[in-house]
Amino acid sequence: MMSKPTLIAVACAGLLASGAAAAAPCAGFTDVDDTSSFCPNVEWLKNRQVTLGCTSATLYCPTEVVTRLSMSAFMNRLGIALTPVDLPVVSAAPAAQNLTAGPVICISGPYPVLDFPRRAYVSASADLSAPTGNVDVRATAVVSLNGGATWNGPVGSSQYTSLYTGASPGNHYTLNPFATFDLEVGQTASFGVILNRFAGVGDVTAGCQTQVQIANRNRATSPFDPASAAVTGRGAGI
Repeated sequence: MMSKPTLIAVACAGLLASGAAAAAPCAGFTDVDDTSSFCPNVEWLKNRQVTLGCTSATLYCPTEVVTRLSMSAFMNRLGIALTPVDLPVVSAAPAAQNLTAGPVICISGPYPVLDFPRRAYVSASADLSAPTGNVDVRATAVVSLNGGATWNGPVGSSQYTSLYTGASPGNHYTLNPFATFDLEVGQTASFGVILNRFAGVGDVTAGCQTQVQIANRNRATSPFDPASAAVTGRGAGI
């Protein structure tokens, strides 16, 4: 039979062991607990590849001194993470558009979200002319996350105008819809402008242009933007 001091020691050891088992690594770093109030900050830095680990990819070294050399790497990587990406501008010459089909025009190339959530700022234009009837045309900046199978536009991103056969200057107008779209890790997005017949009858000739800027976006909850597995062009790990 164990003595009382021995029982107390065993109980304390059990509590310590259960506490250690309950704590999980933060963002893959075994020397930072996911219960730490600093964990969201560590996750944010790792998922944007501002830090890659210190002596290994699984150690953050939270109490180590940051040298000026290390700081230069951190600041450079932070600048890369926060610098927006401009997609190539897409434009098209005027062409006949069947408004019944709801054509999506000036579609950008696909953009894969690999490392952290992004916000896309889409600025489009549609130059409308030569209506075949009296028609109200609506232009909307849109996004597709399934290779163009479906397109979605946020509330408030549409503009519309009325065009009339033979009327001047009402038979020519440029619409400039603007929209923002929040993108998650793992999605691949394409952007464009969709034309719809808002009212009336007839079709139009339309040219277009789509400009897209992809920027950082901060989530409010963990896991604070799962990072991609591949790290390229970011220097040595610190």
